[in-house]
Amino acid sequence: MKCPNAGLPAPPSDPASVPAQPGDQQRLWAPWRMRYVGGSGESGCVFCRRLADRDDVRSLILHRGRHAFAIMNLYPYNTGHLMLVPNEHVAGPEQAAPEALAEMAALVPPTLRALRRVLRCDGFNIGINVGADAGAGVADHLHEHVVPRWEGDANFMPILAGTTVMPELIPATYAKVRADLERELGGSDEVVCVIVNAGRDRVLAKEGEDGWRLPRAVAGPEEALWQAARRAVDRVVGEAELVGWAGARETTKAGGGLAFAVPEGAALAAGARWLALPAGDVLGEDAPMVADLVDDGAIGGAGR
Repeated sequence: MKCPNAGLPAPPSDPASVPAQPGDQQRLWAPWRMRYVGGSGESGCVFCRRLADRDDVRSLILHRGRHAFAIMNLYPYNTGHLMLVPNEHVAGPEQAAPEALAEMAALVPPTLRALRRVLRCDGFNIGINVGADAGAGVADHLHEHVVPRWEGDANFMPILAGTTVMPELIPATYAKVRADLERELGGSDEVVCVIVNAGRDRVLAKEGEDGWRLPRAVAGPEEALWQAARRAVDRVVGEAELVGWAGARETTKAGGGLAFAVPEGAALAAGARWLALPAGDVLGEDAPMVADLVDDGAIGGAGR
């Protein structure tokens, strides 16, 4: 059988020795983002709508500031892709208030520190596209992208299958990042673990000197809060999966934690037991952490 490439010149051993030709530029293909670029079907500005919604977990808002906010991207290029956005509806930096630009800039360092700790990423792409012709998916409301990158994170899946490979669901990433971003912005090194059963009608508590309380953990300086929470959960019950955020829905309110789900029949450690929700009379000051589970069954993140 004759080789179909017979008679063709052999490829050079050093591709760098071949002069670049027009059109040879490398391209980063992200076809799944056509849902974002082509519009989500919502009316009005997507950022203004999220800012007006006080349920920050549902809206994927990570932080609200006086002039700017941070929000997870629902159609990310990579895990942990988020955006820094001015509260005011303006299309470009030249229209934005100096206070908004200053606050966006001030949010970059703590955001990078939180993402590095949570995701162990190797680098970042940070930038602003101004106008639709420059690639802005939402051209009428300024936003700055922060995209975590890892060595070798671009692969064949987006090109051949039109698919992006995400290692975890967005609600779980949202919870991890929100916890450590709050920590960077003056929050605590302690994290509360809300562990629920598969039916979402019971919560796991540990017996302590002051009664039954939700498990807690304290993270070390270089440790992400979700890692500390995982250690605490593993000491109480096995097979738990981090599923999202628990507690206060609004980022401006204290009292948040990480939610874990446990399959039925999982073995419990000594001193732990399941409490039927709402469990307010038993959990005491921890009761608000599980209030949303009782009100609407909400746990995790956005359902949009």
